[in-house]
Amino acid sequence: MSDSFRRHAAAGSLVAWPVLLFLAFLTSPPGTDHNPALFLAHATKVQVSAVLFLWATAAMIPGMLALAGLLRERAPRPANLGAAVGMIGSAAAVSLFMTDFYDLALAQTLPADQAVAVTAAAGDLAGFVYGILIPAFLSHVGALILTISLAATRVGPWWLPVLVVAGIAIPFLTAEQPPAVQSTGALCQLVAYGWAAWRVLRTPIPARG
Repeated sequence: MSDSFRRHAAAGSLVAWPVLLFLAFLTSPPGTDHNPALFLAHATKVQVSAVLFLWATAAMIPGMLALAGLLRERAPRPANLGAAVGMIGSAAAVSLFMTDFYDLALAQTLPADQAVAVTAAAGDLAGFVYGILIPAFLSHVGALILTISLAATRVGPWWLPVLVVAGIAIPFLTAEQPPAVQSTGALCQLVAYGWAAWRVLRTPIPARG
């Protein structure tokens, strides 16, 4: 595998991550919960946004490695820690978006009250909460470890983690707003990870001895 291919693949994952996230929010149905009536009214949007969220999250896995690669000379320990935490979180987060398909199927096949009851019961299962939901937030922790380390070592600009924090926070702070408003968080991340992608393309990967 050539150095050029690896750098372009790494940079591509960093750009794909926020771009797909932006499109996922933009195509999401309105509302903050998996309301059966809402899911039935926006069945196509539910599926499109879930697929986009899933692939955006999947792109975070090689993206974490790409960010860690920028730190390998200045801060190898934070690079390894951030990449490990971030990839574990991203892997857990990928499975979260499969629940949209199950909730849509429940809405299509069961009365609304039963669909809500099943979704609530699944969401309360310890395996889901402690094995998937909580670990999924480690993806944000890993991204912050890496981008803060990039800024602290002056490999990256000071505003890099600021934009990442803004990108993470905006969807939560605007949860009651239309999806188009929530999608602006991904634009903050696009600027941050777009810079990182540019830096990756300019940083050759040393050959193994």
